[in-house]
Amino acid sequence: MKVLAISDVTLGYGTPQLPLLTLSLVAYYGADGYVIEPAQPEVTARHSLFPALRFDRVTTVWHPHSDQGRQEYLWRAARHVNQLRPEVLVICCTYCLPVLFRLDYRPRKVIYYSVESIPFYGPFDMEMNGQAGPLIDIVIFPEENRAAAEIGRFGFHGASPDREPAKLVLYNTTNFRNTEPPLPRPSRNGRLLYAGTISEQTFASYYTKPETQKYPIDMFGPVKLGPDSARQEFLASLGGAVRYRGFIDAHELARIRRNYLYSLVAWNPVNENQLYAAPNKFFDSIADGIPPITAPHPQCKVILERYGCGILMDDWSYTAFAAALGKAMRLHATPAWIEMVEGCRRAVAQELHWEAQFARLRPHLS
Repeated sequence: MKVLAISDVTLGYGTPQLPLLTLSLVAYYGADGYVIEPAQPEVTARHSLFPALRFDRVTTVWHPHSDQGRQEYLWRAARHVNQLRPEVLVICCTYCLPVLFRLDYRPRKVIYYSVESIPFYGPFDMEMNGQAGPLIDIVIFPEENRAAAEIGRFGFHGASPDREPAKLVLYNTTNFRNTEPPLPRPSRNGRLLYAGTISEQTFASYYTKPETQKYPIDMFGPVKLGPDSARQEFLASLGGAVRYRGFIDAHELARIRRNYLYSLVAWNPVNENQLYAAPNKFFDSIADGIPPITAPHPQCKVILERYGCGILMDDWSYTAFAAALGKAMRLHATPAWIEMVEGCRRAVAQELHWEAQFARLRPHLS
């Protein structure tokens, strides 16, 4: 038996939940696992991270995320699927969905992992998703509000009532159930962590303000602020207790994350794609017992209020950002911080780990 996943990105950098889902399906079915991925020229293959999977890395004339490159990649991917004929096929986001319309057979189980907002891709994808329901057995969304919106738009109805696709929500957790206790406060470094892309959308200008620079913040990640002069200006504007520490990979980040008091996970939702689902780093932070400081995105808000495991900004303004930092530093030496760390532990024990998320899918896999 074969399980095959079609990815929209080179694995090992983004979308870590896709290889995790694929490996879980491989274990569930006792199958051989395959992945088709685009050869993004800006990154190298990281197949050694997933020794249980066999990769077909597709090189295209144009960049795979251009319109022409996407068409070429999906044409080659569909041809490979038709040759291999896997019984279980995983389609990652609407980018890869056209493959379903190019198959000359019907896989026994088609799982559509809709990790990106569909309208973000434009009118063609809107029309295509409206017609895809009969070709799909399971649709997975990362967040409840997005699921409701996408189902309302596209229906995802089957060819008949007895072939209606299952519709599920699986959070973007990539951690397993953590049995290692969080570090106690005296063992931590007394600082706040920001790790991710640094841009205006992630409040880059907030970190250059004098009020922010009195807080001990370490920043990791690529600086994407337009021309190189803007990047240099940003780095030159950092000072005080705020430090830019460069770029580190996911493995190094996982090693150092648990040493911090808090993590900053906040961004400006300029469109629907950026409003709902929380990123992996939000769940990774909670898994390590690091209370996140986050803006009131619906999923972040629900989880923080349910478990009391972090600090929620009132809105997306700098005033709310600065107030949340001030609150965090006032609480870190009090029992309230210990309660937040305990909230993180409780959240992971109850639902914020991959095994619990995959358990939601199991009843639909037979």
